[in-house]
Amino acid sequence: MRILLLSLLFLTLLVTACDNNNDPQEPIVVVATNAAPDSGFNTYQHPSEVFSIRVPPNWVVDELPDENGVRVQFSVLEDTESIVRLTVYVVNAGLPMTRETFLAASDSYQPPEDIADFDWQPIGSPIDMSDGSRRVTGVRVYPLTGARALNIFMQGNGTYFSALEIDVTDASEETIQRLNAVANTFRVNPDASMEVGEVVAASSFTGDVGFDSLMNWNDDAGGFNITGRVLNLTNSALEAVRVTGYLFDTNDNRLTEKSLILTTDVLQAGGTAPFRLRFEGGRPSTAVRFEMHAAARVANLNNSDFYGPENFDVQENDAYYNDNGKLVISGQVANIGSRLAKGVKVVIGMLDENNNVVGAETVFINKDELLPADVGTYDVAILDVGGAAVRYELSVMGQAE
Repeated sequence: MRILLLSLLFLTLLVTACDNNNDPQEPIVVVATNAAPDSGFNTYQHPSEVFSIRVPPNWVVDELPDENGVRVQFSVLEDTESIVRLTVYVVNAGLPMTRETFLAASDSYQPPEDIADFDWQPIGSPIDMSDGSRRVTGVRVYPLTGARALNIFMQGNGTYFSALEIDVTDASEETIQRLNAVANTFRVNPDASMEVGEVVAASSFTGDVGFDSLMNWNDDAGGFNITGRVLNLTNSALEAVRVTGYLFDTNDNRLTEKSLILTTDVLQAGGTAPFRLRFEGGRPSTAVRFEMHAAARVANLNNSDFYGPENFDVQENDAYYNDNGKLVISGQVANIGSRLAKGVKVVIGMLDENNNVVGAETVFINKDELLPADVGTYDVAILDVGGAAVRYELSVMGQAE
């Protein structure tokens, strides 16, 4: 009887619909025409599996070094400028995110401006949302790129505290809608395994690390190389500088990428460091251009064992070609500082007549430890260069005991 009644009801509705239609031969069709906000996006799953998010296919992802948790930035090319529109930060606080724990983590993430790495000016008070998350708006001033307007969304999941920093500076309405769609796809996996860290203030930034003296070349083993210098354009020392190169085709499709952490442990304010980025598989046949990105964190030299170049004296440098035709650079390094040095290494950049970096090598000296006034030696063969090297630059550094 119930099936019969439902059938009759459906038939009645269908007849009514036909009676209201001017053309009974034309079917009535209702179609959901609006695409999902994240339609066409790609899912990014962090290697730790602690979070996932869906982003447009033309967004470029860079994982930023962070010893406390994970910090990932997403950038997009707008006109001719690469802009970081989103930074994701997730840390295992080690305690369940009760209201009190979450608010304490939120306060730790955005410190008072007098102790912040960069000037932070909040706009209004934090807004606590009905789902327990918190939204903060404000302006952070970077040394090079200037003031950037940010919307920061913070939430707790299990023992995890996370923050999404969304840069809305000069964003069009279309960009705002896209950012909203991206933010709504952010998911944290509270069951993921990640070491406990400390919630620290935002220290990631963009636009303050630059490049010059870039060269690209193929080596004899079939590798595609990009060499150059990384520039610290800020007034602060940087550490854990990650360099990433992307290769694109004529349609701006990203074909492949390669990353490395600079062997120069700390990049002083205004300092430079050579690098060599090698794509082992060579350059894809459809690749027509490359982009370089860099990410870093502000170095905390007060709590660091970094033993910089000012503590070393390089003596008796010699450069010659060995029997295999490879350029060899050798010399002596003296510890003129007051502390025992470990892991002393020499970073060398090879330059052509136009001051372009055509090669870069790093070698450790012959001693594991170097006492004050002690001397060690180094010897390095430059295996591959992308042009005629006419001079070289070197820097020595280590860790103090």
